[in-house]
Amino acid sequence: MPRFSDRTIEEIKNKIRLSDLVGEYAKLERKGSNFWARCPFHANGMEKTPSFKIDDQKGLYYCFGCHESGTIFTFIEKMEHLDFPAAVEYLASKAGVQLRESSTEDAKRKDESAVLFDLHERLSKTFSYILVEDKRGKDALGYIRARGISDEMISRFRLGFAPKDSTFLYDFLRKKGYSDDILKKSGLFSQNKFPYPLFKNRIIFPVRDYRGRVIAFSGRDFSFSEGAPKYINSPDTLIYSKRMNLFGLYESLDRLKKKDSSALICEGNFDVISMHQAGLNTAMASLGTAFTEDQAKLIMRYTDTVDLMFDSDEAGQKSTDKVIGILNALSFKIRIHRLSEYKDASEALEKGGKSALIADYEPYKGAYEYLVEKNLKSYNIRTPRGKSDFLISLSSFLSSTKSSIELESYIQDLALRLNVSEETVKADLKNLKAPEAKRRFEEKVEENNKSTWQLNTAAISPELYAMLILANNMKLFKQYRMRINFGDLKDRDACLLYTALENALRDDIESKELFLSLISDERLKNYVSTSYELDEFKSDCIDVLDEIVDRIELRGLEEKRASLNSQIKLLSSQIEPEDMMALLEKKKDYDRDISLLKNRLYSSEEQKL
Repeated sequence: MPRFSDRTIEEIKNKIRLSDLVGEYAKLERKGSNFWARCPFHANGMEKTPSFKIDDQKGLYYCFGCHESGTIFTFIEKMEHLDFPAAVEYLASKAGVQLRESSTEDAKRKDESAVLFDLHERLSKTFSYILVEDKRGKDALGYIRARGISDEMISRFRLGFAPKDSTFLYDFLRKKGYSDDILKKSGLFSQNKFPYPLFKNRIIFPVRDYRGRVIAFSGRDFSFSEGAPKYINSPDTLIYSKRMNLFGLYESLDRLKKKDSSALICEGNFDVISMHQAGLNTAMASLGTAFTEDQAKLIMRYTDTVDLMFDSDEAGQKSTDKVIGILNALSFKIRIHRLSEYKDASEALEKGGKSALIADYEPYKGAYEYLVEKNLKSYNIRTPRGKSDFLISLSSFLSSTKSSIELESYIQDLALRLNVSEETVKADLKNLKAPEAKRRFEEKVEENNKSTWQLNTAAISPELYAMLILANNMKLFKQYRMRINFGDLKDRDACLLYTALENALRDDIESKELFLSLISDERLKNYVSTSYELDEFKSDCIDVLDEIVDRIELRGLEEKRASLNSQIKLLSSQIEPEDMMALLEKKKDYDRDISLLKNRLYSSEEQKL
């Protein structure tokens, strides 16, 4: 640990007033000679009276609620998740104080961080220039605009484009003087195939921290073929942690710092930008990870109210449930917004414009109301077992509710709905808190989905079966990815496994242990590890794999032909004859390919007979 002189510490304290520092994270109220704020540390979003006292004269703060106390250094340590040396460096930079003493190791870390900040800022500007000014970004710019994104938003979020040339990124940064050592730590290149770039032929979304510094990138595939992962995000680096940052936070700060603001959590990069364009300018989203408690605490610095608007599909609704649990435990006020017609906010803006997005956004439900409405569809509360299961489905939310008044109101409502006494509801909830009851509750929650954790090869989709074969024979993936397009897969688990296989190929991973580490979904990871023990997924199953791939190809071709037929019917009286001939020729190609595939599949089935 570096050692700092007393003189350095005093110089920093003299240049930074504690109330000014706290004021960057919480709204202050003056009472006499001191300032007060709602405590930015303890999870009490319902706090009405400020309990956090700031004494500038003594340079100390104290919370009468959670009893946290300290100086500017301990405050910034807790707020920014820093150790003491990093907090001193942070505040010294803020105060313009030159640090005279630091260890060689910490000096090196500081220097490397500074270089990475500079690298990301420079690269962000270059990506932006390529998108807006360079012919290499022309098609990507057209695509972004076609999705309804305005030039104002392109500029505000500093969108960019990474060229398809796989040597561009490395050559550009080397010419700018960055060493191989720093490039390997930048998170911009494959760790196993350096200097292969993570970002090429991708629309780039710079990720900025709350100070506006570019710390990472998210890249949306622009090839639309070959099954490339739709999004790739920077891994954790010296200057970036996925768990503690949010895309769109910095762009939301101006509004978030105003009174009565709320944070709007959605799913994707384009969703965030679409929300901002529609005037919902506190939208933000996680990057490559589920929403975390650390991200919730980051939001807590600015507001105690969160709006949730995830995708309307099943995965989006599951995400909503998980985020509600995190936010409710921290006593946030939660409002749930659901899309009625479109899959996500980006589609709403693209197809319906701002008015359509706002119309879907304005109605909302509270977290309790949302969960009740959702779970009433799953349980028959006219039966004793249904009543019990329904209460169990809400118990986690109820047990994390900190306000006694809110909890009492919920219990009264549940008693009326279930036609039982309030004492009965309270008794069941109390029992569910006991260790044994909690274990039974967790078992009950898993009961309906128990089979989904067991790999029943007769019950999974052919697509997932094919991906499991490839997971057991990863060397085959390079060959079969030429035939299977990511967009042709319908099974969510198959899509996740395809992405993992793509990442393994890119990073030259052959180890099964390392491959499993690429799969974040625990249930799917269990499928794959179980498949490793089964003979049916070994290398003698090529015939099965070929047949499944043929059927996936056939389905994709039939869907494309159906879409083309609709297009021909729609445009028959609107386009020139030669253009119609081109469409008919394309349909002819689809007919031929579909016929060949069907003949091959029919022949294969006959041979089996």
